[in-house]
Amino acid sequence: MKKMIVALAASIMTIALAPAGEAQERLKVGGIIYARDSQYWQQVERGMNDAAKKLGVDLQIGLNRRQLATEGQLVEDFATRGVNIIVMPPLDTQASAAAAQRAKSRNIMIVDYDTRFVDDSISSHTVGVDSRQLAGEVGKQMRKLIDAKSGAATTVGLITLPPTNPNMQARRSGVVSALEGGNVTYVAEVAAATPEQGANAFENILQRNPATEMIWVSNSGALSGAAAAARRSNAKAKLYGIDMSQELAQMLLDPSSTLQAVSDQQPYMIGYTAVETAAKSFRGEKLPRQINVPARLYTRDDPKSVNEYLDFVKSLSN
Repeated sequence: MKKMIVALAASIMTIALAPAGEAQERLKVGGIIYARDSQYWQQVERGMNDAAKKLGVDLQIGLNRRQLATEGQLVEDFATRGVNIIVMPPLDTQASAAAAQRAKSRNIMIVDYDTRFVDDSISSHTVGVDSRQLAGEVGKQMRKLIDAKSGAATTVGLITLPPTNPNMQARRSGVVSALEGGNVTYVAEVAAATPEQGANAFENILQRNPATEMIWVSNSGALSGAAAAARRSNAKAKLYGIDMSQELAQMLLDPSSTLQAVSDQQPYMIGYTAVETAAKSFRGEKLPRQINVPARLYTRDDPKSVNEYLDFVKSLSN
């Protein structure tokens, strides 16, 4: 666990440029997350809170509950409360813009994370992982196994995010590009985002081709559902996906699971860096427009890193 925390701290320090002065005015920041129903958003929130404490920021957290109307109301409420900065993950890269633009017109700094507004003039900074690179990291793991077959064709299924999700195309493109040039036959492509949808998508793919060898899944919810379906059916298809969770980490350590690798966005770092970037930029530091948080790959072949992740997640509840 100590190595995990040290690694995270080192990565954060690489992104950070300098600590804030203690005598500076306390800033008011409105931070938006989707919900507290997943470890991803729980880690984002913890990162935000830790950065706020370190930098002397008054942070208020609001949940958009995956609803555009709720998101718009949160932005308006934060503006009414007199925050200096709003840190938000736009639910829709275009539809979310109106509320954010109104806040900006009231001299409130906007920092987006997780997804990016189409109109770059709205936010001062964007914080997050490159979605194409995120998917490409796990795609490279798939490619290793494909190339090891010495030219024999490999059947692959894709479980992508729904088309309306702003990360859908980038993630799909990332994994497809990583597999390009390999002897791959795509069996099917099914959209899913939740565990139930992921289980249904997994079963759908195997119905089309029971001999499917690999299935790539675009987020943790659908991946956990697909893994559960694989266990129920004793299917042999190897699973690869995006966004780590405690459940998925335990599956990587389970010899009976077919989960092989997960590429993680490091949500704690995203939350921490989003608040840190907002505070430092508002206080006058010159920071890049795009702040990239590195993806981290976890594999079945490296149980030590997986156990460090589990220790880190447990430490966040303290």
